[in-house]
Amino acid sequence: MRFWPALCALALLALAGCQSAPPLQRGGAAGLDDAELAPALSASIHALADNRNRPGPWARSEAQHRRLLADNLPRLLDAAEPPQPPAADTPPDALLDPAELDRITPVLRTRAKPAGLARSGVGLPVVARLPAPQDPNAPRAGYHLPATLVAQPARPAPGDLGRNDPGGLAPAQTAPLPGVTAKPPTDPCCRAALVDPDAVQTLGTASATLPVAMDLDAPLRATRATGVRPTAAIANLMRPGRFTGEPRIVFLQPFDADKMPVVLVHGLLSTPGIWEPLVTRLLADPRLRDCCQLWFFYYPTGQPVPLSALQLRDALDDAAHETGLNRRMLLIGHSMGGILSRVQVSRLGPAQAQQILPGVADLSDYNRVRRALIFEPRTDVSRVVFLFVPHRGSQLAANGFGALAIRLIRLPDTLLNETEHALNQLAGAESRRLPTSIHGLSPRSPFLRTLSTTTPTVPVHSIIGNRGRGDGTRGSDGVVPVRSARLPVAESELIVPTGHGGFHHPDAVAEIKRIILLEDARQRAEDAGPPQG
Repeated sequence: MRFWPALCALALLALAGCQSAPPLQRGGAAGLDDAELAPALSASIHALADNRNRPGPWARSEAQHRRLLADNLPRLLDAAEPPQPPAADTPPDALLDPAELDRITPVLRTRAKPAGLARSGVGLPVVARLPAPQDPNAPRAGYHLPATLVAQPARPAPGDLGRNDPGGLAPAQTAPLPGVTAKPPTDPCCRAALVDPDAVQTLGTASATLPVAMDLDAPLRATRATGVRPTAAIANLMRPGRFTGEPRIVFLQPFDADKMPVVLVHGLLSTPGIWEPLVTRLLADPRLRDCCQLWFFYYPTGQPVPLSALQLRDALDDAAHETGLNRRMLLIGHSMGGILSRVQVSRLGPAQAQQILPGVADLSDYNRVRRALIFEPRTDVSRVVFLFVPHRGSQLAANGFGALAIRLIRLPDTLLNETEHALNQLAGAESRRLPTSIHGLSPRSPFLRTLSTTTPTVPVHSIIGNRGRGDGTRGSDGVVPVRSARLPVAESELIVPTGHGGFHHPDAVAEIKRIILLEDARQRAEDAGPPQG
């Protein structure tokens, strides 16, 4: 609902690129020959070890190490295929198979902010693109995964013999690792592995045990899960009938059955790109990376609010069916997205729906108008976070600006025809059309008024913006009044000194993290059952 700031954020997201070299084609010959690569690789690792406590020399040594690996990337990826562990205790799921990836882009310079998205160390961070043509919830361009290529000489250099780790650790193994077939001397000179840097955080070398380099920011910027062209937000509002494909849930990374889905639902004049500032702050926390997976609902925002809520319900059904979901979801909705999220945990019966549209209960159970106005709460959602949500509407949707936007919105003919047909079935009903999303956010909206009388069936939390131009009751985030955003039944409420798009404010981010970790701990305790004895 906050228009120009949202557009600016989307434009910045579209312009921000992965800070990396152009993608390298597999199978090409580059860099040093075998006789030169092993000693160069050994020397670069020694330089890192020797400069561990000297920031300036460390940075220069790391840059040279990354460049060496990037220049020899095709050969080293061949050595990492099939996947082989860099250490005997490497978990199998921490390894990536280069053969399954269609592009590997080296990251030569890290510009990750906030802190926590990157780690300096040994190895070459890369963006690994995993095509997923059969995954209906994958981003259109496939998944962009963070990975790190780590490599060491297959045999120690002469200067490595007898060299001890300054920290007291044993030198790196020079014999073949368990389960890895020994290579004849004519084979490539180096051992390499493509690893998940979240799972493999250190690497033993002949010089020292060093941290493994990590860059989570570059894959996030490369993915299309959170970023679409900036003009899409306007098109999806004004011409929802031209929305490409069906509204759907998009995963940031491949589904993980052990992690709790956190579903982000954007609001009016937005796309999933609006979540980028929040997503980077969540991913910077290793506790969040370990416990949850991020999903996004992408939909055209000019449609009637009840229809968008129905589409969210259907998209969640599809994702749950496709994955065999075994963890309950946590929904986070911003502005109008919070209304859609509230519908998922609310009950609206036939009698209440009659107050919105007389005769709707007489329509077929399969009719889209009936399904949008008569619904039961989901059982696979455990908690909802409301960010700057107009539960009782916003005057901006009812004033002159809202009226202008309503006139500009063009609903698809298929929706209008279906709606008119449904209304014509109702005894005594006049042929008329469903309102747009802006109608649905007005304080006078019958749907919003009826929904506000319901009580969510799961714990909910409110994060509310107040720019400081009024007290706690008369304040506003510039779009939603505090009194409209408040819910008496909320388990917690936090008022943040920011505007309508400020859900990435540090106070808001800290509260969102707290709620996610609270729910994850609750679910895990519930799954574990009562303590024995």
